[in-house]
Amino acid sequence: MFGFGPAEQSQARELFDAMRHAVDHELTDRQRQVFIAIVVKRVPLDALVVGLNTNRNAIYKTLFDARGKLRAALAAKGYLEVGRG
Repeated sequence: MFGFGPAEQSQARELFDAMRHAVDHELTDRQRQVFIAIVVKRVPLDALVVGLNTNRNAIYKTLFDARGKLRAALAAKGYLEVGRG
């Protein structure tokens, strides 16, 4: 995976699993929907605005909050240093 050795592959898999768990269990349904649409599926912001019948600022705020929750969850599990993004 990505030219990494077995130890790095294992660490990457653990991080991926922790991220997936955080997305599934830490985010609200709306945050999960927005995060997956923008980050995973790469839905253009304006298309998401129309699809969710909302505005850009609401999407930005939802994504900002979701990223904060994910960052906190990963930091709590030791994947990120506290105070760093």
